[in-house]
Amino acid sequence: MLISEAKTLIGHIVDITFTDRSGKEFVKTAEVFDVGFVPLYGPCMITDVGEVRLDRVYGFAFRDEAKERAA
Repeated sequence: MLISEAKTLIGHIVDITFTDRSGKEFVKTAEVFDVGFVPLYGPCMITDVGEVRLDRVYGFAFRDEAKERAA
């Protein structure tokens, strides 16, 4: 994922699909607070579930838009 693409997610709740160091795939729901450079990790999304490295992100889906439709 590119930094410019990740910055469009700031302030949204999204389902993020990513891998960890061992290659296991995870899907987590998180609110994206910021996108920045974390020393020793590189570009990351700062979320309520922790930092997610952008080079490990495979995809995302907006979660907050679905909540707006349901309300």
